[in-house]
Amino acid sequence: MAALEHELAQLKRLIFGSKRERFEPALMPEQLMLDFGQDTGVVEPVAVPTEDISYTRKKVAHPGRTVLPDHLPTEEIILEPEEDTTGMKLIGEEITETIDYRPGVLFKRRLIRRKYARVAPEEGESAVVIAPVPERPIPKGIAEAGLLAYLIIAKCLDHLPFYRQIERFKREHNWVLQKTTLND
Repeated sequence: MAALEHELAQLKRLIFGSKRERFEPALMPEQLMLDFGQDTGVVEPVAVPTEDISYTRKKVAHPGRTVLPDHLPTEEIILEPEEDTTGMKLIGEEITETIDYRPGVLFKRRLIRRKYARVAPEEGESAVVIAPVPERPIPKGIAEAGLLAYLIIAKCLDHLPFYRQIERFKREHNWVLQKTTLND
């Protein structure tokens, strides 16, 4: 009988009692209270044994930037330094490839910056002369303004999700674009 009364009291407390105390356990008269005493002494910490673990794992190399396909039409632009290069020796070229889009045409833009060496550089002058890299919409990115404009218009105005744009580039231009590259 006492157990039934106790169960009924708990149920009434769950239904009508304060909600914040709903899951707090009630003191049961059958349960004894343990007396831990009033020991205020300092407890010494127990030393936990430790062990050193070492292992070797393979480092996965980043695959790098996707290579632009060779079948796309290429537009080459040769950039010369702003200063006069007569009497200087051509020592090489810096080539930067980007990708751009004109309506219906996806093409590569190859910027060729020629490097020249001064024959007798004066003090404070650099021995190598090269044209500066033109500014791009995304620094160190391969997308030019035309391609970015096309992607944004297709996404925002035409409501074309990125995965459909990727499929369109595969189908129409035979160019495989990574999903993470486009989303970033």
